[in-house]
Amino acid sequence: MVFSSIVFLGAFLPVVLLLYFISGNRTWRNFILLIASMLFYAWGEPIWVAAMAALALIDYLGGLMVGRIQGAGAKKAFLVLMVILNLALLFMFKYFNFLMDSVGDLVRLLGGTGFSFARFPFAMPIGISFFTFQALSYVLDVYRGDAAPQKNYFYLLLYISMFPQLIAGPIVRYTDVEYEILNRRESASDFANGAFRFCVGLGKKVILANYAGGLATTLLSTNLNALSASGAWVGMLMYTAQIYFDFSGYSDMAIGLGHIFGFNFKENFNYPYASRTVTEFWRRWHISLSSFFRDYVYIPLGGNRKHQYLNILIVWALTGLWHGASWNFVIWGLYYAALLCAEKLLKKNDIDMGKIPFISNILLLLIVSFGWAVFYYTDASQLWVFCRSLLGLANADITMSLRELTAVNELFFLFPVLALAATPIPAKVCNRLFAGRGIEVWVKTLWAAVLLVVCFMMIMNQTYNPFLYFRF
Repeated sequence: MVFSSIVFLGAFLPVVLLLYFISGNRTWRNFILLIASMLFYAWGEPIWVAAMAALALIDYLGGLMVGRIQGAGAKKAFLVLMVILNLALLFMFKYFNFLMDSVGDLVRLLGGTGFSFARFPFAMPIGISFFTFQALSYVLDVYRGDAAPQKNYFYLLLYISMFPQLIAGPIVRYTDVEYEILNRRESASDFANGAFRFCVGLGKKVILANYAGGLATTLLSTNLNALSASGAWVGMLMYTAQIYFDFSGYSDMAIGLGHIFGFNFKENFNYPYASRTVTEFWRRWHISLSSFFRDYVYIPLGGNRKHQYLNILIVWALTGLWHGASWNFVIWGLYYAALLCAEKLLKKNDIDMGKIPFISNILLLLIVSFGWAVFYYTDASQLWVFCRSLLGLANADITMSLRELTAVNELFFLFPVLALAATPIPAKVCNRLFAGRGIEVWVKTLWAAVLLVVCFMMIMNQTYNPFLYFRF
Protein backbone atom coordinates (compact mmCIF):
# COMPACT_ATOMS: atom_id res chain seq x y z
CA MET A 1 0.00 0.00 0.00
CA VAL A 2 1.33 3.42 -0.88
CA PHE A 3 0.36 6.79 0.56
CA SER A 4 -0.58 8.13 -2.87
CA SER A 5 -3.28 5.54 -3.50
CA ILE A 6 -7.06 5.59 -3.37
CA VAL A 7 -7.08 2.70 -0.88
CA PHE A 8 -4.83 4.53 1.57
CA LEU A 9 -6.36 8.00 1.24
CA GLY A 10 -9.98 6.93 0.89
CA ALA A 11 -10.21 3.97 3.26
CA PHE A 12 -7.20 2.98 5.33
CA LEU A 13 -6.16 6.36 6.76
CA PRO A 14 -9.68 7.65 7.58
CA VAL A 15 -10.57 4.40 9.41
CA VAL A 16 -7.30 4.38 11.35
CA LEU A 17 -7.71 8.03 12.35
CA LEU A 18 -11.29 7.43 13.49
CA LEU A 19 -10.42 4.38 15.60
CA TYR A 20 -7.28 6.02 16.97
CA PHE A 21 -8.90 9.23 18.19
CA ILE A 22 -12.05 7.67 19.64
CA SER A 23 -9.80 5.50 21.81
CA GLY A 24 -9.52 7.00 25.22
CA ASN A 25 -6.13 5.94 26.53
CA ARG A 26 -2.54 5.51 25.39
CA THR A 27 -2.55 1.71 25.56
CA TRP A 28 -5.48 1.39 23.17
CA ARG A 29 -4.07 4.01 20.81
CA ASN A 30 -0.75 2.16 20.68
CA PHE A 31 -2.61 -1.09 20.04
CA ILE A 32 -4.61 0.43 17.16
CA LEU A 33 -1.46 1.96 15.67
CA LEU A 34 0.35 -1.39 15.91
CA ILE A 35 -2.48 -3.35 14.27
CA ALA A 36 -2.81 -0.68 11.56
CA SER A 37 0.93 -0.84 10.90
CA MET A 38 0.96 -4.62 10.59
CA LEU A 39 -2.04 -4.52 8.24
CA PHE A 40 -0.41 -1.76 6.21
CA TYR A 41 2.70 -3.88 5.66
CA ALA A 42 0.74 -7.12 5.18
CA TRP A 43 -1.20 -5.43 2.35
CA GLY A 44 1.92 -5.64 0.20
CA GLU A 45 3.86 -8.35 2.04
CA PRO A 46 1.34 -10.81 3.56
CA ILE A 47 4.03 -13.43 4.21
CA TRP A 48 7.05 -11.35 5.23
CA VAL A 49 5.20 -9.38 7.86
CA ALA A 50 6.01 -12.42 10.02
CA ALA A 51 9.72 -11.95 9.26
CA MET A 52 9.54 -8.36 10.47
CA ALA A 53 7.79 -9.49 13.67
CA ALA A 54 10.44 -12.18 14.17
CA LEU A 55 13.22 -9.63 13.70
CA ALA A 56 11.57 -7.43 16.32
CA LEU A 57 11.42 -10.42 18.70
CA ILE A 58 15.12 -11.17 18.18
CA ASP A 59 16.01 -7.57 18.98
CA TYR A 60 13.61 -7.44 21.91
CA LEU A 61 15.32 -10.44 23.53
CA GLY A 62 18.72 -9.16 22.46
CA GLY A 63 18.08 -5.76 24.05
CA LEU A 64 17.13 -7.41 27.34
CA MET A 65 20.30 -9.52 27.24
CA VAL A 66 22.53 -6.56 26.39
CA GLY A 67 21.05 -4.73 29.35
CA ARG A 68 21.81 -7.63 31.70
CA ILE A 69 25.31 -8.69 30.61
CA GLN A 70 27.92 -7.07 32.84
CA GLY A 71 31.34 -7.86 31.39
CA ALA A 72 32.52 -5.48 28.65
CA GLY A 73 34.00 -8.29 26.55
CA ALA A 74 30.94 -10.50 26.85
CA LYS A 75 28.63 -7.58 26.08
CA LYS A 76 30.63 -6.68 22.97
CA ALA A 77 30.66 -10.31 21.79
CA PHE A 78 26.89 -10.52 22.23
CA LEU A 79 26.46 -7.24 20.33
CA VAL A 80 28.44 -8.69 17.41
CA LEU A 81 26.10 -11.69 17.42
CA MET A 82 23.06 -9.39 17.36
CA VAL A 83 24.48 -7.36 14.49
CA ILE A 84 25.08 -10.57 12.52
CA LEU A 85 21.54 -11.80 13.21
CA ASN A 86 20.05 -8.48 12.10
CA LEU A 87 22.09 -8.25 8.92
CA ALA A 88 21.72 -11.95 8.04
CA LEU A 89 18.08 -11.47 7.00
CA LEU A 90 18.97 -8.42 4.94
CA PHE A 91 21.93 -10.21 3.35
CA MET A 92 19.94 -13.28 2.31
CA PHE A 93 17.11 -11.32 0.73
CA LYS A 94 19.08 -8.48 -0.80
CA TYR A 95 22.70 -9.52 -1.36
CA PHE A 96 23.02 -13.31 -1.54
CA ASN A 97 22.08 -13.61 -5.22
CA PHE A 98 24.19 -10.56 -6.06
CA LEU A 99 27.19 -12.22 -4.40
CA MET A 100 26.58 -15.50 -6.20
CA ASP A 101 26.20 -13.73 -9.55
CA SER A 102 29.39 -11.76 -8.97
CA VAL A 103 31.34 -14.90 -8.04
CA GLY A 104 29.96 -16.65 -11.12
CA ASP A 105 30.99 -13.73 -13.34
CA LEU A 106 34.49 -13.80 -11.83
CA VAL A 107 34.81 -17.57 -12.42
CA ARG A 108 33.75 -17.16 -16.04
CA LEU A 109 36.14 -14.25 -16.47
CA LEU A 110 38.98 -16.49 -15.29
CA GLY A 111 38.02 -19.13 -17.80
CA GLY A 112 35.96 -21.45 -15.60
CA THR A 113 32.93 -23.23 -17.02
CA GLY A 114 30.22 -25.50 -15.72
CA PHE A 115 29.79 -23.69 -12.42
CA SER A 116 26.30 -23.16 -11.03
CA PHE A 117 25.53 -21.50 -7.74
CA ALA A 118 22.51 -21.86 -5.49
CA ARG A 119 20.14 -18.89 -5.48
CA PHE A 120 17.93 -17.49 -2.78
CA PRO A 121 14.43 -18.14 -4.13
CA PHE A 122 12.44 -15.33 -2.48
CA ALA A 123 11.86 -11.76 -3.60
CA MET A 124 13.09 -8.97 -1.35
CA PRO A 125 10.44 -7.69 1.10
CA ILE A 126 9.47 -4.05 0.65
CA GLY A 127 11.38 -1.63 2.87
CA ILE A 128 13.64 -4.29 4.42
CA SER A 129 16.65 -1.96 4.46
CA PHE A 130 14.71 0.65 6.45
CA PHE A 131 13.20 -1.55 9.15
CA THR A 132 16.42 -3.60 9.52
CA PHE A 133 18.42 -0.44 10.23
CA GLN A 134 15.79 0.72 12.72
CA ALA A 135 15.89 -2.61 14.55
CA LEU A 136 19.69 -2.53 14.52
CA SER A 137 19.82 1.01 15.88
CA TYR A 138 17.74 -0.10 18.89
CA VAL A 139 20.26 -2.76 19.93
CA LEU A 140 23.20 -0.44 19.30
CA ASP A 141 21.63 2.34 21.38
CA VAL A 142 20.94 -0.05 24.26
CA TYR A 143 24.54 -1.28 24.09
CA ARG A 144 25.88 2.28 24.13
CA GLY A 145 23.64 3.21 27.06
CA ASP A 146 21.69 5.76 25.03
CA ALA A 147 18.41 3.87 25.57
CA ALA A 148 16.98 1.55 28.20
CA PRO A 149 15.92 -1.96 27.11
CA GLN A 150 12.24 -2.03 26.13
CA LYS A 151 10.46 -4.51 28.41
CA ASN A 152 7.31 -4.72 26.28
CA TYR A 153 7.79 -6.59 23.00
CA PHE A 154 4.75 -5.00 21.39
CA TYR A 155 6.08 -1.50 21.99
CA LEU A 156 9.32 -2.40 20.27
CA LEU A 157 7.35 -3.97 17.42
CA LEU A 158 5.35 -0.74 17.19
CA TYR A 159 8.59 1.25 16.87
CA ILE A 160 9.93 -0.99 14.09
CA SER A 161 6.66 -1.41 12.17
CA MET A 162 5.09 2.06 12.53
CA PHE A 163 3.42 2.54 9.15
CA PRO A 164 4.14 6.27 8.54
CA GLN A 165 7.87 5.58 8.08
CA LEU A 166 7.99 1.78 7.72
CA ILE A 167 8.49 1.31 3.99
CA ALA A 168 10.63 4.25 2.85
CA GLY A 169 11.87 6.08 5.91
CA PRO A 170 13.01 8.32 7.33
CA ILE A 171 15.09 5.95 9.46
CA VAL A 172 13.77 6.72 12.93
CA ARG A 173 16.03 5.85 15.83
CA TYR A 174 14.61 4.32 18.96
CA THR A 175 15.96 7.17 21.10
CA ASP A 176 13.89 9.62 19.02
CA VAL A 177 10.57 7.98 19.94
CA GLU A 178 11.36 6.04 23.14
CA TYR A 179 9.63 8.60 25.35
CA GLU A 180 6.78 9.30 22.93
CA ILE A 181 5.63 5.68 22.66
CA LEU A 182 4.11 5.95 26.14
CA ASN A 183 4.05 9.66 26.90
CA ARG A 184 3.18 11.53 23.70
CA ARG A 185 0.38 14.06 23.67
CA GLU A 186 -1.65 14.64 20.52
CA SER A 187 -3.01 18.14 19.98
CA ALA A 188 -5.18 20.00 17.50
CA SER A 189 -2.27 22.15 16.37
CA ASP A 190 -0.04 19.09 15.78
CA PHE A 191 -2.88 17.45 13.85
CA ALA A 192 -3.34 20.56 11.67
CA ASN A 193 0.39 20.99 11.03
CA GLY A 194 0.79 17.28 10.38
CA ALA A 195 -2.12 17.22 7.93
CA PHE A 196 -0.66 20.22 6.10
CA ARG A 197 2.78 18.60 5.93
CA PHE A 198 1.22 15.37 4.65
CA CYS A 199 -0.67 17.19 1.88
CA VAL A 200 2.44 19.10 0.81
CA GLY A 201 4.34 15.82 0.57
CA LEU A 202 1.47 14.26 -1.37
CA GLY A 203 1.58 17.18 -3.80
CA LYS A 204 5.33 16.77 -4.25
CA LYS A 205 4.83 13.13 -5.07
CA VAL A 206 1.68 13.14 -7.22
CA ILE A 207 2.09 16.45 -9.04
CA LEU A 208 5.84 16.99 -9.31
CA ALA A 209 7.58 13.62 -8.98
CA ASN A 210 5.14 11.64 -11.11
CA TYR A 211 5.18 14.07 -14.03
CA ALA A 212 8.96 14.55 -13.90
CA GLY A 213 9.36 10.78 -13.62
CA GLY A 214 7.09 10.12 -16.57
CA LEU A 215 9.20 12.37 -18.79
CA ALA A 216 12.44 10.91 -17.41
CA THR A 217 11.24 7.39 -18.20
CA THR A 218 10.22 8.40 -21.72
CA LEU A 219 13.70 9.77 -22.41
CA LEU A 220 15.99 7.47 -20.41
CA SER A 221 14.29 4.15 -21.07
CA THR A 222 14.22 4.53 -24.82
CA ASN A 223 16.69 3.27 -27.44
CA LEU A 224 19.74 5.03 -26.00
CA ASN A 225 21.63 4.85 -29.27
CA ALA A 226 18.92 7.06 -30.75
CA LEU A 227 18.80 9.46 -27.78
CA SER A 228 19.96 12.96 -28.63
CA ALA A 229 22.42 14.84 -26.42
CA SER A 230 19.83 17.43 -25.37
CA GLY A 231 17.30 14.65 -24.70
CA ALA A 232 19.84 12.88 -22.49
CA TRP A 233 20.46 16.04 -20.47
CA VAL A 234 16.76 16.78 -20.03
CA GLY A 235 16.07 13.16 -19.05
CA MET A 236 18.87 13.20 -16.49
CA LEU A 237 17.64 16.45 -14.96
CA MET A 238 14.07 15.17 -14.85
CA TYR A 239 15.19 12.05 -13.01
CA THR A 240 17.14 14.33 -10.66
CA ALA A 241 13.88 16.16 -9.95
CA GLN A 242 11.83 12.97 -9.70
CA ILE A 243 14.00 11.24 -7.11
CA TYR A 244 14.07 14.35 -4.92
CA PHE A 245 10.35 15.10 -4.98
CA ASP A 246 9.49 11.40 -4.72
CA PHE A 247 11.61 10.72 -1.66
CA SER A 248 11.31 14.08 0.07
CA GLY A 249 7.56 13.96 -0.59
CA TYR A 250 7.34 10.56 1.10
CA SER A 251 9.39 11.88 4.02
CA ASP A 252 7.08 14.89 4.33
CA MET A 253 4.06 12.58 4.40
CA ALA A 254 5.72 10.34 7.01
CA ILE A 255 6.68 13.30 9.21
CA GLY A 256 3.20 14.76 8.82
CA LEU A 257 1.52 11.49 9.83
CA GLY A 258 3.92 11.29 12.76
CA HIS A 259 2.75 14.70 13.98
CA ILE A 260 -0.89 13.63 13.64
CA PHE A 261 -0.25 10.63 15.91
CA GLY A 262 1.88 12.63 18.35
CA PHE A 263 5.38 11.61 17.17
CA ASN A 264 8.14 14.05 16.20
CA PHE A 265 10.22 12.43 13.49
CA LYS A 266 13.38 14.30 12.56
CA GLU A 267 13.75 16.06 9.23
CA ASN A 268 15.12 13.98 6.37
CA PHE A 269 15.66 16.65 3.70
CA ASN A 270 16.72 20.27 3.83
CA TYR A 271 16.69 21.59 0.26
CA PRO A 272 19.73 19.55 -0.82
CA TYR A 273 19.81 20.95 -4.37
CA ALA A 274 20.52 24.38 -2.91
CA SER A 275 23.89 23.08 -1.64
CA ARG A 276 27.25 24.35 -2.83
CA THR A 277 29.45 21.37 -1.97
CA VAL A 278 29.08 17.59 -1.93
CA THR A 279 29.68 17.60 1.83
CA GLU A 280 26.83 20.07 2.31
CA PHE A 281 24.62 18.07 -0.04
CA TRP A 282 24.92 14.94 2.10
CA ARG A 283 24.14 16.93 5.21
CA ARG A 284 20.86 17.90 3.55
CA TRP A 285 19.92 14.72 1.59
CA HIS A 286 18.48 11.62 3.32
CA ILE A 287 19.73 13.00 6.64
CA SER A 288 18.60 9.95 8.62
CA LEU A 289 20.74 7.57 6.53
CA SER A 290 23.78 9.85 6.51
CA SER A 291 23.62 10.28 10.29
CA PHE A 292 23.14 6.51 10.76
CA PHE A 293 26.35 5.69 8.89
CA ARG A 294 28.16 8.59 10.56
CA ASP A 295 27.26 7.56 14.12
CA TYR A 296 27.35 3.76 13.79
CA VAL A 297 30.11 3.23 11.19
CA TYR A 298 32.23 6.30 10.42
CA ILE A 299 32.89 7.50 13.98
CA PRO A 300 33.50 3.97 15.42
CA LEU A 301 36.02 3.38 12.59
CA GLY A 302 37.94 6.46 13.69
CA GLY A 303 36.08 9.25 11.96
CA ASN A 304 38.29 12.24 11.22
CA ARG A 305 40.87 11.19 13.81
CA LYS A 306 42.56 8.31 11.99
CA HIS A 307 42.36 6.72 8.54
CA GLN A 308 39.86 9.39 7.50
CA TYR A 309 39.97 8.69 3.76
CA LEU A 310 39.77 4.92 4.25
CA ASN A 311 36.79 5.44 6.58
CA ILE A 312 35.06 7.58 3.94
CA LEU A 313 35.71 4.88 1.34
CA ILE A 314 34.22 2.15 3.56
CA VAL A 315 31.19 4.19 4.55
CA TRP A 316 30.33 5.15 1.00
CA ALA A 317 30.84 1.67 -0.39
CA LEU A 318 28.35 0.51 2.25
CA THR A 319 26.03 3.42 1.47
CA GLY A 320 26.00 2.41 -2.17
CA LEU A 321 25.32 -1.22 -1.30
CA TRP A 322 22.53 -0.20 1.07
CA HIS A 323 20.71 1.31 -1.88
CA GLY A 324 20.86 -1.80 -4.00
CA ALA A 325 22.57 -5.09 -4.78
CA SER A 326 24.14 -4.04 -8.04
CA TRP A 327 27.56 -2.78 -9.06
CA ASN A 328 26.21 0.55 -10.26
CA PHE A 329 25.21 1.35 -6.67
CA VAL A 330 28.72 0.48 -5.47
CA ILE A 331 30.17 2.71 -8.19
CA TRP A 332 27.71 5.45 -7.18
CA GLY A 333 28.90 5.20 -3.56
CA LEU A 334 32.59 5.24 -4.54
CA TYR A 335 31.88 8.20 -6.83
CA TYR A 336 30.77 10.20 -3.80
CA ALA A 337 33.63 8.86 -1.70
CA ALA A 338 36.10 10.21 -4.27
CA LEU A 339 34.33 13.58 -4.40
CA LEU A 340 34.22 13.93 -0.61
CA CYS A 341 37.91 13.01 -0.30
CA ALA A 342 38.77 15.51 -3.04
CA GLU A 343 36.83 18.26 -1.25
CA LYS A 344 38.66 17.56 2.02
CA LEU A 345 42.05 17.61 0.26
CA LEU A 346 41.23 20.90 -1.47
CA LYS A 347 40.02 22.42 1.79
CA LYS A 348 43.30 21.46 3.49
CA ASN A 349 44.99 23.53 0.80
CA ASP A 350 42.62 26.46 1.45
CA ILE A 351 40.60 25.85 -1.70
CA ASP A 352 36.86 25.95 -1.02
CA MET A 353 34.67 25.86 -4.12
CA GLY A 354 31.62 26.40 -1.92
CA LYS A 355 32.62 30.03 -1.41
CA ILE A 356 31.81 30.87 -5.04
CA PRO A 357 28.04 31.55 -5.15
CA PHE A 358 25.86 30.37 -8.03
CA ILE A 359 28.78 28.74 -9.89
CA SER A 360 29.26 26.28 -7.02
CA ASN A 361 25.48 25.64 -6.97
CA ILE A 362 25.40 24.83 -10.67
CA LEU A 363 28.53 22.68 -10.47
CA LEU A 364 27.09 20.74 -7.52
CA LEU A 365 23.80 20.17 -9.38
CA LEU A 366 25.69 18.78 -12.39
CA ILE A 367 27.78 16.49 -10.17
CA VAL A 368 24.69 15.20 -8.36
CA SER A 369 22.67 14.81 -11.57
CA PHE A 370 25.37 12.68 -13.17
CA GLY A 371 25.48 10.64 -9.96
CA TRP A 372 21.76 9.95 -10.37
CA ALA A 373 22.41 8.69 -13.89
CA VAL A 374 24.86 6.16 -12.43
CA PHE A 375 22.17 5.35 -9.87
CA TYR A 376 19.51 4.91 -12.57
CA TYR A 377 21.23 2.44 -14.88
CA THR A 378 21.87 -0.94 -13.29
CA ASP A 379 23.21 -2.21 -16.63
CA ALA A 380 26.79 -1.02 -17.24
CA SER A 381 26.41 -1.13 -21.01
CA GLN A 382 23.34 1.13 -20.84
CA LEU A 383 25.19 3.55 -18.57
CA TRP A 384 28.08 3.69 -21.04
CA VAL A 385 25.79 4.44 -23.98
CA PHE A 386 24.00 7.09 -21.91
CA CYS A 387 27.30 8.78 -21.03
CA ARG A 388 28.13 8.86 -24.74
CA SER A 389 24.69 10.34 -25.40
CA LEU A 390 25.37 13.14 -22.91
CA LEU A 391 28.44 14.08 -24.93
CA GLY A 392 26.67 13.69 -28.25
CA LEU A 393 28.79 10.68 -29.23
CA ALA A 394 26.10 7.98 -29.35
CA ASN A 395 23.89 9.90 -31.77
CA ALA A 396 24.90 12.44 -34.37
CA ASP A 397 21.95 14.64 -33.35
CA ILE A 398 22.52 17.22 -30.63
CA THR A 399 18.98 18.57 -30.82
CA MET A 400 15.94 16.55 -29.86
CA SER A 401 14.04 14.29 -32.19
CA LEU A 402 10.37 14.99 -32.88
CA ARG A 403 9.35 12.29 -30.38
CA GLU A 404 11.59 13.73 -27.65
CA LEU A 405 10.51 17.29 -28.38
CA THR A 406 6.83 16.35 -28.22
CA ALA A 407 7.30 14.70 -24.81
CA VAL A 408 9.22 17.70 -23.47
CA ASN A 409 6.78 20.29 -24.83
CA GLU A 410 3.87 18.62 -23.06
CA LEU A 411 5.51 19.31 -19.68
CA PHE A 412 7.61 22.37 -20.46
CA PHE A 413 5.47 24.47 -18.12
CA LEU A 414 6.56 22.22 -15.25
CA PHE A 415 10.30 22.99 -15.52
CA PRO A 416 10.32 26.36 -13.67
CA VAL A 417 7.97 24.94 -11.03
CA LEU A 418 10.37 22.05 -10.36
CA ALA A 419 13.33 24.41 -10.15
CA LEU A 420 11.59 26.79 -7.77
CA ALA A 421 10.06 24.08 -5.57
CA ALA A 422 13.51 22.55 -4.94
CA THR A 423 14.61 25.77 -3.19
CA PRO A 424 13.54 27.36 0.11
CA ILE A 425 12.19 30.42 -1.75
CA PRO A 426 8.46 29.44 -1.69
CA ALA A 427 8.54 28.72 2.05
CA LYS A 428 10.31 32.03 2.76
CA VAL A 429 7.82 33.99 0.66
CA CYS A 430 4.85 32.33 2.39
CA ASN A 431 6.32 33.02 5.84
CA ARG A 432 6.85 36.66 4.97
CA LEU A 433 3.32 37.04 3.58
CA PHE A 434 1.30 35.13 6.16
CA ALA A 435 3.28 34.45 9.35
CA GLY A 436 2.17 36.44 12.41
CA ARG A 437 -0.91 37.94 10.72
CA GLY A 438 -3.53 35.62 12.15
CA ILE A 439 -4.36 34.02 8.82
CA GLU A 440 -1.58 31.45 8.60
CA VAL A 441 -3.79 28.60 9.86
CA TRP A 442 -6.53 29.44 7.36
CA VAL A 443 -4.08 29.68 4.47
CA LYS A 444 -2.52 26.33 5.38
CA THR A 445 -5.92 24.70 5.72
CA LEU A 446 -7.10 26.02 2.35
CA TRP A 447 -3.85 25.05 0.63
CA ALA A 448 -3.92 21.56 2.16
CA ALA A 449 -7.55 21.06 1.08
CA VAL A 450 -6.80 22.17 -2.48
CA LEU A 451 -3.74 19.89 -2.69
CA LEU A 452 -5.67 16.92 -1.31
CA VAL A 453 -8.54 17.32 -3.78
CA VAL A 454 -6.25 17.90 -6.77
CA CYS A 455 -4.01 14.96 -5.86
CA PHE A 456 -6.98 12.66 -5.28
CA MET A 457 -8.35 13.52 -8.72
CA MET A 458 -4.95 13.04 -10.35
CA ILE A 459 -4.36 9.69 -8.65
CA MET A 460 -7.58 8.37 -10.13
CA ASN A 461 -6.30 9.23 -13.63
CA GLN A 462 -2.58 8.45 -13.31
CA THR A 463 -1.06 5.17 -14.40
CA TYR A 464 2.52 6.15 -13.42
CA ASN A 465 2.70 6.24 -9.61
CA PRO A 466 5.81 4.48 -8.26
CA PHE A 467 7.70 5.18 -5.04
CA LEU A 468 11.36 4.89 -6.03
CA TYR A 469 12.68 4.08 -2.55
CA PHE A 470 10.32 1.15 -1.99
CA ARG A 471 12.89 -1.14 -3.61
CA PHE A 472 15.43 -0.34 -0.92
